Amino acid sequence: MKINEVGSTAFFPACVRQMEKDEALPLFEDPYAGWFIDEEATAKFRELIRTFPAVRETARYRVCIMNETLERAITDGVKQVVTLGAGFDMRSQIFRAPGVSFCDVDQPGVLEFKRNVLEEHGVAPCAAVPGNYLEIDLPGELGQAGFDLEAQTLFIWEGNTMYLPANLIHDFLERLRARIPSLIVAFDYFSGKIIHRTSGNETMTATSDYFERNFGVKWVTGFDDLFAFEEGNKLKIIRSGAMLDVCMRYAPESAPALAEWTGLHSYCVLKTG
Repeated sequence: MKINEVGSTAFFPACVRQMEKDEALPLFEDPYAGWFIDEEATAKFRELIRTFPAVRETARYRVCIMNETLERAITDGVKQVVTLGAGFDMRSQIFRAPGVSFCDVDQPGVLEFKRNVLEEHGVAPCAAVPGNYLEIDLPGELGQAGFDLEAQTLFIWEGNTMYLPANLIHDFLERLRARIPSLIVAFDYFSGKIIHRTSGNETMTATSDYFERNFGVKWVTGFDDLFAFEEGNKLKIIRSGAMLDVCMRYAPESAPALAEWTGLHSYCVLKTG
């Protein structure tokens, strides 16, 4: 199973982050995003965003909440950060701090493309683990990359869960928890209403169809109850909420128009213990 493909899901978040610089009041900064986007990818995703503007908006708030989670973790003393399905995420540079190690996990082709782009710009990439994180021995690979499996580690799992079967999500978390005793996992997820096309919003259904038809990816899993994560994976929910909550804090004037979308796209932060 492919999590990210160069030319599809790896480019969309980079395009969202690149477009932020054109906002009168940017919600975040990413000076690197434009390095990874060619004209073809830009045109493709600008068409998507013109057709379904709420897709970009909810992605913006997803970036905000993941940035918040990372900053809080570093402030609280976390020294190891792993980005799953990293794509062209550059938080390793944007949030670099003394003593904090970062590692990207993604398909070999994505990591190679990213490494080449960074080297062209004179930026050293962070540590990386190539492969499908559902299939490889990720804790073992992180150990080989120099991570201390006994130390507290933050996993950023942004824009992934909706593409993965639920049983694989829970199995993956269980395998992480079994090998990394001090674990924080931040992820976002859709409501089952988006997945099953029962939201009553025709635009949401059309967006699902658009992603599947144009990018070859399908949304297959959503959650309306997080209890399974605490009960099944023995992890504690320390923060959670809808992207609408994030929107209300960052851009309250936009909330009414975005309420349906951002109310069905949420985030969660899990922790062991």
